[in-house]
Amino acid sequence: MTSPILNTNLSDFISRMNITNLEIPSTKQEEWRFTDLNFLKNKQYNSTNSLKTDSLNNKSKSNQKNQIHIINNITKNRLKDINSINGLDILNMNSALKKYPQIFKNYFSKIYPYKNDYFCSQNLLNINDGIFILIKKNADIKFPLECIFSTLGIDLKIMPRIFIYCSSNSNFSFIEKYISNNNSNSYTNVITEIYLEENSSIEYLKLQSESKSSTHFSGLGIYQEKNSSINCHTLTKETGFTRNNIFSKLNGQGSECKLNGLSIGSDTNFIDNHSIIQHSAPHSISSELYKGIYSDSSKGVFDAKVIVDDNASKIDSEQLNNNILLSKGASVHSNPRLEINTDDVSCKHGSTTGQLENEPLFYIRSRGFSIQDAQKILLNGFCSEFIDNMANPEIRNSCSDIIKKYITNV
Repeated sequence: MTSPILNTNLSDFISRMNITNLEIPSTKQEEWRFTDLNFLKNKQYNSTNSLKTDSLNNKSKSNQKNQIHIINNITKNRLKDINSINGLDILNMNSALKKYPQIFKNYFSKIYPYKNDYFCSQNLLNINDGIFILIKKNADIKFPLECIFSTLGIDLKIMPRIFIYCSSNSNFSFIEKYISNNNSNSYTNVITEIYLEENSSIEYLKLQSESKSSTHFSGLGIYQEKNSSINCHTLTKETGFTRNNIFSKLNGQGSECKLNGLSIGSDTNFIDNHSIIQHSAPHSISSELYKGIYSDSSKGVFDAKVIVDDNASKIDSEQLNNNILLSKGASVHSNPRLEINTDDVSCKHGSTTGQLENEPLFYIRSRGFSIQDAQKILLNGFCSEFIDNMANPEIRNSCSDIIKKYITNV
């Protein structure tokens, strides 16, 4: 992945999509009413095609994961070196477009639609390459594949693009990780699309731990066929300004989508999670559990919508958003919604926001713990459900270490 250039296979493919520049969304639009983007209008970011030494990645190396290191939007290790993994085909998008033209024609930028989406359109207009991952039929990949995006420098912008295609009866785990140096003031705008054929499954983790001055926008599109499943986790900590959009379409009977999120806000962090889950087939299942811990003057948004099409009877859907405010200056807007267009469905939603409860605090302190230790015990319990929803042990460990460090320092 490099800075934008002309005349690549992908840029030629995108040019035929007739993409137009859109205006930055305003708070007058329903989907952005809690999110003020005026700070973007006068902000200038720089692209880069220089590869710097990445000391951050040295801390992230693991023998229990297959890893791709991407520094300032440039792939550090050659993709062909990773293709020894049996059952995976990992290519840059320009090569994948030649090898899998029908997949791109049918699904690229259709799983997460770009029309009327400012950030998706900007991503398409500024990329010339990306990462394509095909999980082959009947493949069972034991170790997760981890893509680590490091941003090193000041006022840099990166626009990654990822496309994951899960063939029938395959099983795969993927980690998408974003880190930066302390004063990077970076701008990230990433789009990830995941297509699941029949009976395929994926566990996906989006891990954000960028600088307190960084800005991060992401769009995740998921399209599921019969009896497919996705277990999707999002952990956001420290990143200064975050907007995560998820659009999931359950298009086959027996498909299941789980969305699991944890936001940890401090200082003046702003963390905005939006999701739309569309049930377009009967006997499909979705569940959504998002939790947030906010301190100092941090702010959170949870805006989630479940749509049940008129042909999607006997579906089961649940939304839940729970938040803890550790200071008077912290706040959350929570807005779970349902749009049901048929009968014979089971749908429920709920939201709670408040401080740590006095009764359990009193009980723990009565056992000889200090107020600080009592708070840490309750916070650990609050986060445990997020961890418990993870099946892959390496994905679980990736999040557990971050959460333990945070709670230790509360």
